[in-house]
Amino acid sequence: MKPSPQALAAWLLGACVCASHAQTSSPFPPPSEDMGKYVKNSGAGLDTGCTFRSGGPLVVQLKVPAPVNDSMLDGDGRIQSSKLAKLIADKVIGPRVKVSFPIYDIDDKAVTDGTYQPEVDRLSWNGEFIQTLSGFNNTWVNDSFEIDIGKVKFAGREVAQGALNEFKVDIDTANTDEYWCMSIDWVGVEFEAAYPFVLAHGIAANRDTWLNADAPGVLAEMDKAGVLYERFSTGNPNGAVADNAVGLKSQIQGYLDTYKAKKVNLIVHSKGGLDSQALAAISAPAFEVLSLGTLSTPHRGSVVADLTLLQRAVANIYTNNGADPNGFAQSFVSSTVAGMASGFGAGPQPPGLVDLTTTSANNAIAAGIRGNVANTYTVGADAGPMCGSAPTDGQIDPMNPISGIPLLGSYTYNALRLAYQSICSYASAVQLNFEVLPTFNPDVPPITVLTYATVTAPAPNPNDVVVGFTSANPGWGTPLGNNASTNHSTVKNAGNVRKILDKAIPLR
Repeated sequence: MKPSPQALAAWLLGACVCASHAQTSSPFPPPSEDMGKYVKNSGAGLDTGCTFRSGGPLVVQLKVPAPVNDSMLDGDGRIQSSKLAKLIADKVIGPRVKVSFPIYDIDDKAVTDGTYQPEVDRLSWNGEFIQTLSGFNNTWVNDSFEIDIGKVKFAGREVAQGALNEFKVDIDTANTDEYWCMSIDWVGVEFEAAYPFVLAHGIAANRDTWLNADAPGVLAEMDKAGVLYERFSTGNPNGAVADNAVGLKSQIQGYLDTYKAKKVNLIVHSKGGLDSQALAAISAPAFEVLSLGTLSTPHRGSVVADLTLLQRAVANIYTNNGADPNGFAQSFVSSTVAGMASGFGAGPQPPGLVDLTTTSANNAIAAGIRGNVANTYTVGADAGPMCGSAPTDGQIDPMNPISGIPLLGSYTYNALRLAYQSICSYASAVQLNFEVLPTFNPDVPPITVLTYATVTAPAPNPNDVVVGFTSANPGWGTPLGNNASTNHSTVKNAGNVRKILDKAIPLR
């Protein structure tokens, strides 16, 4: 029946109680926020107490982070209609959005004397009528509705940053006088969405390694897929795996916070795969590495790193015993030989270089910081003719940083060919011992003898000049193929990234 003045007073008192306990008005807790789950739990339109028409309408504005990259959005923040169906089919997003909201004291079933009508509260979303509310007298009800995802305005990183959705309730619309009141505790939206992606670079590189010059079509493919993605640089491009993992964790956490996401997908090149597996070991409970797609990652190490460190060890010995007082030999090995063997200009340097060795790989596997991401997808490459002969200059390009310089260009091509053939032939090379032999002549520096052992590969091991098939595809995870006529640089291409996306996007 029509509320009495005493009842109205009680409702008003209740309004004061509700307002004093913002965010805890109802017995229904909001959903825990995560990717595709967002809640507005305070602010205009919420926790107003039992509000009459004169205090309304109740309008709640929600900012929802975009679950897709900006190229998928129109100026209002809606997903472009021409791209919506494919995004849904590819499982980047789900087709529907659930909007939940606890509401109080909805008397739509009230029996009246005919002088006034039961409560009719009209709910609209972005100006479109959705439904009239239903509930019970002096009772909280957790209500909800569903809409197509195309009716949601999303806030992109640059596009429609200020996009807001309007959740609006017009109160007691069937009466001319004020008879009924109601309240809203919180409003939440839930939809399916792929978790964000992060691109991680290898040693002696940075985030620019994913630009078109070095990774043709990769970023365009990420845009085309519609997924959210970011790329970061580690603090030290030659940093140790453990240090890079800590740096990546901090950067990724800040990125995920924007979307309330608790999981991330990684697509990585070379040593970035080692950094990422160490990251996975320390990421919990902040977030989970949901998937890891690796492009020529030396999961089991690289004999080229073994041999390079042997060269550096000899140079260090000569520097320390006075045979190379100016350090010229050490500088040559650090800036030239390592660079030729790896194709990264000055070449990888310690401490990161040490993590690329086969010995470090064995230790990391034993410690559980490799092979520790359940959804791992691997891609390898072969720069030459499957170890049948040495690769040509054309097959090595563009790994030779000085290919256009006369004489020197040929010298570096030959060094890279030797790297290819070394990986084809050897599984590892390990320093055993070194000793300094006196010459008993004060004018002649001591003689240094370094002993090392190589382990012959059980079978020819095709490789991309840096990483062999057996290391790129280590025996855990899912191999996605080995690219023929592809070197350690050109393995970063749109086709390989697409293979990884097809596996990772549907994961939840």
